[in-house]
Amino acid sequence: MMVNTGVQPAFQWLVDIERRAKQRAKGLPRQEQVQEIWRGISFRVGEVALIASIDEVREILPLPSSLAKVPGSKPWVRGLANIRGALLPVVDLQACLEGKPINVSSRARMLVINQNGMTAGLLVDEVLGIKHFPEQLRDNDTPCKESWLAPFAKGLFPYEESVWTVFNMVALSESELFLNAAL
Repeated sequence: MMVNTGVQPAFQWLVDIERRAKQRAKGLPRQEQVQEIWRGISFRVGEVALIASIDEVREILPLPSSLAKVPGSKPWVRGLANIRGALLPVVDLQACLEGKPINVSSRARMLVINQNGMTAGLLVDEVLGIKHFPEQLRDNDTPCKESWLAPFAKGLFPYEESVWTVFNMVALSESELFLNAAL
């Protein structure tokens, strides 16, 4: 029986390549701690800077030029808007929570929410954009300074000389204050 001697030199050649590769390998990069990033839509109600989870806001729209009045509703229900063929109740968020209507300007926007099967447009003074924060910066211990906002505050993010209060749209959609829109 004849043994193939060509196999042994080829195997030795592969072993030699592996040895040289290991000698020159730089190793794996350092594994750094992965930071969880929290993303939200920042907006302003009065002078208060708020931020809501990006998952809780479906759409951002300008305030429609015409709204249909809703008879028998509280004054903070601005009316119904026809958005692509669907009727959307428009709520002045500041008037609902604090009792003072916002001063509608060209910067005013509607945050469209769909929480617990209810869709509504929340009128706010201004939408400032999308913000990203490292989750570990979130402060869940400091109470909200504004009493009208406290039931809906879910922590805050201190960032660059500002404090962003996290506004919980789910808590708003479940609150009696918000749900009781009839006079």
